[in-house]
Amino acid sequence: MDINGQAIKHKTFGPGVVTALTADTITVCFPGGEKKFIYPDAFREYLVLKDKNMQRHITAQIAKKEAELNRQRQAEQAEQERRQKLLNFPITANSHAAFDIMPEHAEQIFKTCIVSTGRYLSGYSKGQPRIAERLKPNSVCLLTERQRERPEQDRRMIGAFMVREDFFGKDVHDGLIEGHPKYQMRVPSENILLFWEYFDQNAAPRWGNTAFKYCSGTVMNHILSEMTRLLENTEQKESALAFYQYFCKINRLRPLMEINMIENASEAKQ
Repeated sequence: MDINGQAIKHKTFGPGVVTALTADTITVCFPGGEKKFIYPDAFREYLVLKDKNMQRHITAQIAKKEAELNRQRQAEQAEQERRQKLLNFPITANSHAAFDIMPEHAEQIFKTCIVSTGRYLSGYSKGQPRIAERLKPNSVCLLTERQRERPEQDRRMIGAFMVREDFFGKDVHDGLIEGHPKYQMRVPSENILLFWEYFDQNAAPRWGNTAFKYCSGTVMNHILSEMTRLLENTEQKESALAFYQYFCKINRLRPLMEINMIENASEAKQ
């Protein structure tokens, strides 16, 4: 809409003529000289066009802009409330899971960031997808594999991902767990991280026939800390550190790296 040359009135400066208009500025020439105002905001209280049709058009623009700002504010508030809820929901024991991945399926799982819970092997739900009811937005899915000819103690960890922020295992009945699009890491194939080294060494390693096993936040903290350290000199360095920091924040755990730095500093003083 071209309003250059249109008669206009200002609440304080009186009548004038529009001399220029940009996307966010309007220039008006008054008897006392030119002045610039924010467009279209100045029309809320101070400026009124003589042409009523043009004035209605600008009023509609202001209403549209205000509605959009309100939508943005509401969206921001909803996001803040969602993030606050995410960081404050109850953390339950053993709310992380380690999965037994067949080596030939690993690439597809890393590509899709989706892992299966397997199926119940007995009972009323036999044959149906297993419900990972303990998994919540704070949960990590740890991917492990074992070559079938190797003993169980040789099970290695090949990667991990956080679950999606809106994931609650009790509500998922198809047996598929979707990973977070950002928080993922993969252990380079040349590195060996043995799974059972993070558990009681006095008990014989035994996995059984299930697709996954629950594990504690303490154990997962140690595992992810080691994975992050291992990836320090790789292209995954920044993403791995972001993953680990997010894991600690949402699980309200202190990063082991931080604890180790404090302990080392204390030992150095002694």
